[in-house]
Amino acid sequence: MIGGLAYGFVAATPPLPGGGGAASSVFVLLWLTLAVAFVGGASVSLGIAIAEAAGKRPWLTLGGAVGGMIVGGVVKLLGIDAFNLLFGQSPTGITGGLEGLFLGAGVGLGATLSGMGRSDRSLRSVAARAALCGGAAGSVVVLLGGHLMAGSFEQLVQTFPQSRIGLAQIGGLFGEQGLGPVAEAASAFVEGALFAAGVVVAMKLARRDLDRPEGRSAASSGLVTSGRGSAPRLG
Repeated sequence: MIGGLAYGFVAATPPLPGGGGAASSVFVLLWLTLAVAFVGGASVSLGIAIAEAAGKRPWLTLGGAVGGMIVGGVVKLLGIDAFNLLFGQSPTGITGGLEGLFLGAGVGLGATLSGMGRSDRSLRSVAARAALCGGAAGSVVVLLGGHLMAGSFEQLVQTFPQSRIGLAQIGGLFGEQGLGPVAEAASAFVEGALFAAGVVVAMKLARRDLDRPEGRSAASSGLVTSGRGSAPRLG
């Protein structure tokens, strides 16, 4: 939501040509970003949870990477097919499996290093460590020639020049014309940091609920059981 609102307001400034509504730009980018984040977060967190359930804490990074790679590849494939069917051409270089792999690995590493399953770690500490790992992963993606959301939007604009949504204004903050390499790397860092912090903190909150007596009682009749019905602890 934070990223979608930020990109939406950037795209709506200055006013769109042809009388396009600024509010429409904000809502379009907001919901598109939310949809991508929801699907990506579900897949990455599932990969991390499977690795945790297997009792292999060092595998959290691998679990996140596999989850991110799968969802990234599927979303890119569906997106390219949709553009080809609708418009006869599709943007090249949009975010996909490779980007998902690195970002998912960053989230998994953040989950490992933040100690999200430890009761002595505050939400602020967990969020900060996860954000650093996710941000670093996002920047690495751009340095290797990949693209996250901001870069994918820019690729879309280059493919469809009449598009009224662009994030070229971000480059002005770094003295660049359009979304240059520095601006894109900075945007990717923020995107990765927000995504990793959000996913890891959400998993910690879920873990906290399961560790409560009422959570253990509810979990004892479900899939998350261990021994005498108590939920397994992370880490």
